[in-house]
Amino acid sequence: MVINAIILGVSSIHVRWKNKRYEQSRWLLFVAMLGFALQFFVQMAGGFRAAGADMGALINTLFYPPFFTCMALGIYNIEMPQARFRQMFIVCGSIYAAIIASFIIGYSNAGSLRIGSWLYVMMILHIANVAYCVCKIAIAMKKRRKWLEAMSASDMLPFMRYAHICLALLLAPVCAVPLAVFFTPIACVIAPIILITFLVFSITFVALGYSYSPTDDILDIEGDKEFEKKEEHNAVAGNSATSSVRTASTKQPTLTNERIEVIKTKLDEWCGKQGYKDSSVNMMMLSLAIGISKDDLSQYFDQCLGSTFRVWLSDIRFNAAKEMMLKYPNYSNDIISTECGFSSRTHLYRVFKQRVDCTPTAWREGNPSWGGVIKIDRYKLKYLLRKVW
Repeated sequence: MVINAIILGVSSIHVRWKNKRYEQSRWLLFVAMLGFALQFFVQMAGGFRAAGADMGALINTLFYPPFFTCMALGIYNIEMPQARFRQMFIVCGSIYAAIIASFIIGYSNAGSLRIGSWLYVMMILHIANVAYCVCKIAIAMKKRRKWLEAMSASDMLPFMRYAHICLALLLAPVCAVPLAVFFTPIACVIAPIILITFLVFSITFVALGYSYSPTDDILDIEGDKEFEKKEEHNAVAGNSATSSVRTASTKQPTLTNERIEVIKTKLDEWCGKQGYKDSSVNMMMLSLAIGISKDDLSQYFDQCLGSTFRVWLSDIRFNAAKEMMLKYPNYSNDIISTECGFSSRTHLYRVFKQRVDCTPTAWREGNPSWGGVIKIDRYKLKYLLRKVW
C-alpha cells in the first residue's frame, strides 16, 4: 500500500497537463492507500488478529470504512459533478458515524473491545457503505461513458481500462472481505490478489492521467452545466402538474434546410482546414471553431447524418488515413496516426478493425500504391536479371 501511495504521489510530476479533478482524486487515493497501510500496521503491531478473529474484525471495521470511502470518493470525483460528490460524502460520512456509534455502545455495554453482537452491526453498516459506493460509481461510470461518446472523439481505451479495474477493485471487498475477516486461511489467499489489484489500479490511474489534455477541462465544465440544467428541469417538472406538457415543450425543433446548409458548409470548411488533425478536439471545441451551437451540431449529426460526432469524426480520420497510406507508402503507422488526428497507434488499429476488419498494415498490403507496385516490380526485375546473368 505504501508503494501504491508512492506511485500515485510521484506520478504527479510526470503528467503532461494538470487537471483539477484528477489531481483532487489523486490525493484522495494517496490518503486512502496510506490509510490502508496504517490499518495493516496497527493490526500487526497491536496483535489484534492474533488475539482472535473478532478483534481483527473490529479493527478492520473501524479502519476500512473511512479509507475505503476516501478511495471511492477519489474515483467518483472524476466521474460526476461536484454536487453529487458532496452528496456521496454526506451519505458515507453518516454511515461511518453510525459505525462509531455502534462501537461506542458496544464498548460501553461490554466494558472491553469484545463488543459481541454490536460487531455484526458495525460490519453490516460497513458492507452497506461499500455496496452504496459501488452502485454509485457504476452508475456514474455508465453516464460518463455516454457523455464521452457523445462529446469526445479521443481514444476511449484508457477510460474503459480505468473503469473496469475500478469496479474490480471495489467489488473485491464486497465479495471477499466479509469471509476473509473471520476466516484467516481465506484471507491468506484473497489478500495477495486484492493487493495486486490495487497495484494494477494505481498504474491504470496514472495512465488515465497521462492521457488527459487541457481540452478535457472544457468537457468537465460543460458536464457540470448540463447536470445543473437537468436538475433544475427535473425540479420544475416535479413541482408542476403539467410536467408532461413542459417536457414536450422543451423538445428542440427540427433544423431548417437553411440551417442545415450553413452547418454543412461550416463543417466542410473545418475539414478543409484539417481541423481533424487535432487529436484532442471535442464537440465543444468544434462548436467554438465553426460558430455553431453544440445543440445544433448534435441535431445535425442525428437528423441529417444518422450518426454522432464521434462516429462522424472517426470516419473522416479513417478516410484521411487511407488516403495518406496510398500517397505516402513509406510512412509508418505511427506517423499516419499522428498526422490524421488519432490519439495513438492503438486507436488507429481499432478504427481499422471496426471499419474494414483488418489492421492498417494488412489494408496497406491489400491496397498498394503505384509507388509500392513499381518498387515491387523493380525488385522482381533485378532478381530476374541477376538470375539470368
